Amino acid sequence: MAVGIYGSVRSSDIDVNDLDVFYTFVANREQEPTTVLRLTPSDVLTQLTLPTDEQVLSEENLLEGMYNLKLPANVFSDLGIYTIYIRPKQTRITIMDCGVLSALPTVKGIIIDGNDLDSDLTANNALQGYRIEYINSDGTKLRNTARYVVTSNKVVPVTENVGNTSQTAVRYRFDDSGNLLFLQVTPSSASNVKPNATPFIGNPDQTILISNTNVNPLAIEVEFVENTVDTLVNLVASNQIKDVDNGILTQYDSDNNIIRQFNLFEIKDDIGNVPLYEVKERRTNIDFTQNFDDIVSGI
Repeated sequence: MAVGIYGSVRSSDIDVNDLDVFYTFVANREQEPTTVLRLTPSDVLTQLTLPTDEQVLSEENLLEGMYNLKLPANVFSDLGIYTIYIRPKQTRITIMDCGVLSALPTVKGIIIDGNDLDSDLTANNALQGYRIEYINSDGTKLRNTARYVVTSNKVVPVTENVGNTSQTAVRYRFDDSGNLLFLQVTPSSASNVKPNATPFIGNPDQTILISNTNVNPLAIEVEFVENTVDTLVNLVASNQIKDVDNGILTQYDSDNNIIRQFNLFEIKDDIGNVPLYEVKERRTNIDFTQNFDDIVSGI
């Protein structure tokens, strides 16, 4: 009997405010983007809901995995190539301490200040599954290294004797009234192969980046061009009128709106007045007296 593979890709229902959105812009493909700008997620992303006839009263009725991406005209206004980058929201905080639990001194974890987080992330185990990445003391990122939060609980520091000696050490006790969070991460314990080598989980005063793992990063390229297939068809096959008196050629779309105008003229030889060139020059100022319906109705 065959053994089936269980599990599937889960559609994300992440809140848009738990995302970071950035974009870059270049005018053409010969340029490289040098400036990255941030967008407010709620300004450009909205989540879709189930069809009206399938919605349940008093429920959120989310259609998981489906989001609208809006491109505000005041931002995306130039012709060129925009690259939009969407990733899980990153929070930059500082490790307060790396310590152990009073009740379980073999369990080592990262202690952070809950005041550095959004309020909804300070509840017990609210950070479960979150990824932690590290910033080195010289400001560089510790690349290709991540730890994942197994549990996150509110704690308070307590001073206890170490063993049977008079020496004391700070440990942490679970307390829902505490402002500190104890993060147990994985991997954090030594392997059986090398029991004395404890995995790196961070250092006190080290900067870390915390982000959720509810969605994969996504890059979307959007190119804004002057002409679409429809406008190209209009330029080739739509109505045109040439004003013989002033030499203006006007092109119209399928609704007979003016889409482009040209000046038509000849360049002649100064001596013999012989035509040398026929010129079609695009006009930048539209002559709206060349209205198609007005001209044709007057025939």
